[in-house]
Amino acid sequence: MRELGTFIDEALPALDPVRAHHRTSYGWRGLTEVGEVLEVRGNGEVPREILMAFNGTPIGRREIRNDWHVDIDSYLKHFNLVVSHYKANRVEQALHECDLTLVEAPTVRAKFNRSMLLLAAGRWREGLAEYCRCEDHAPFMRPQVRESLDFGLTPWHGEALNGRRLLVLHAHGFGDTLMMLRYLPVLRGAGIKVAMLMPSQLERLAAPKAPIIREVGEIGATDVFCPILHLLQYLHVTPEGVGGRPYLSVDATLVAKWLERLGPKTKKRIGIAWSVGKPSDGDYPREIPAFELVNALGDVEIHSVQTQSDEESRWLGIVAHDFEDFADCAALMMCMDEIASIDTAALHLAGAIGHPRVFGLLSHWASWRWLARWYDNVKLCRQTASGDWSSALAQMYAS
Repeated sequence: MRELGTFIDEALPALDPVRAHHRTSYGWRGLTEVGEVLEVRGNGEVPREILMAFNGTPIGRREIRNDWHVDIDSYLKHFNLVVSHYKANRVEQALHECDLTLVEAPTVRAKFNRSMLLLAAGRWREGLAEYCRCEDHAPFMRPQVRESLDFGLTPWHGEALNGRRLLVLHAHGFGDTLMMLRYLPVLRGAGIKVAMLMPSQLERLAAPKAPIIREVGEIGATDVFCPILHLLQYLHVTPEGVGGRPYLSVDATLVAKWLERLGPKTKKRIGIAWSVGKPSDGDYPREIPAFELVNALGDVEIHSVQTQSDEESRWLGIVAHDFEDFADCAALMMCMDEIASIDTAALHLAGAIGHPRVFGLLSHWASWRWLARWYDNVKLCRQTASGDWSSALAQMYAS
């Protein structure tokens, strides 16, 4: 008979196991292979297996081992120092603490942190290799990757395809896909047969680059796949090797439609993006208060080039629009005299279409992506201190 509290539904999936644990005054603490720390209340007895639930619904079984000799407190100390150093742009110190974290326990989360730090240090070859390996595992595996694997497709790691077709997946953010569409002609120029899995919002812009499908089942089961962001790894891209010329076309008919809708022009028109659609914990602090950006622009006509809006933005006089897709938004952008955007899809779009005057507003702790000069037409304006948007805004019109 199993011990009380360890009856497990065998049909539930096996989650990453607990690799180290110790008793505490309130029960026990465990560290999983991925890097999650479990704080369990009880009498201190550690079962062989536990049931994990989310919002009261069982989601999986977790085996309890103790085959890592880990001081969990020490692991957490180094792990947290990695995060604090990284957010302060102390990349070398963060890398040192990350190495100490991995000595304590080689968790997937610690390895993912190291990949981010290597990328931030400009060591893209190493960082991208680690990043791609981490995305082979939960919780970093993307749903589109899981779907492709379940369908029977094989991941592509840059090897010869021998006639097989490569399915390029939109699996990360819209901004990442917009940034990476520049590389589709490189693949096709190398003789690779390419198809793309794209959401409807990107279809019109992406269609000239390669054939598009909407479901994995539309492609043959013998073909291979690759998340579009992973092309950086398999095409051996480094920050110094990125070219910044525009590569996405804007439909002139759509531009004419927007010009007619906007009517006669009486002031300079500026398109802005100030917030992100789905903020997440641990993300770069990209959002700027709308009133702060509006005040810096002066007496101009301001239009939103993002999909989300709120009562405050309307009160500030920001004109919101309903876009059919990114192609529609690109056409509106070309009716603007300037674009001012935080690090979001709108900034990548304005850069990719070659808008002649674009300001990219970056936080002090910003994405590793901006080590590269992705867009020659974008002037990057970065905070000189954490949270100080005035320092970034002052750079917009400085010579």
